[in-house]
Amino acid sequence: MKDKLVKTGHRRHYYALRRFSKMAFAIAIMALVASVPVAIAYGVSVAEAKAESAKTENSEEQNSQFQEISTSLA
Repeated sequence: MKDKLVKTGHRRHYYALRRFSKMAFAIAIMALVASVPVAIAYGVSVAEAKAESAKTENSEEQNSQFQEISTSLA
């Protein structure tokens, strides 16, 4: 290692910072990869909730229309 330090002129801190940077980058990539399934599951649950609320709204509208029709006929 000393030959490399003498040859390039870099000090110990340079290589420590370089190693730290590589590790931080690798950890960030792993965190990104790990968060992808969570984001997909969240998107699916939001879509299902919207579909359920739309279904509930449609059934409520149909019930109110049926009640209006039955009151007007009676």
